[in-house]
Amino acid sequence: MRFVALFEDAVDPAAQAAALNEAHFAYLAARTDAIVLAGGLRPDAGAPFCGALWVIEAPDRAAALRLVEDDPYTRAGLWRYRLMAWGKAPHLGAVAL
Repeated sequence: MRFVALFEDAVDPAAQAAALNEAHFAYLAARTDAIVLAGGLRPDAGAPFCGALWVIEAPDRAAALRLVEDDPYTRAGLWRYRLMAWGKAPHLGAVAL
């Protein structure tokens, strides 16, 4: 199943402890089989971050939820999130991520 995690609240990597940022990005790098896309969101190019978006491949919601809740930024309370099941529009055909 495919899920989308939408993270809210600004997490400015420059304002966080280097060790927390390293732990967060190491967490993502170690889970590329499940967190297939991830990145920060900005209101416009060059603006400060205002959140993040992940596309997750997981067998079920519980597995996707564990991925989100075990992230170092989530555990540190730096963002709120919404986790939603996601499917593509039928006219797009096969989409590989």
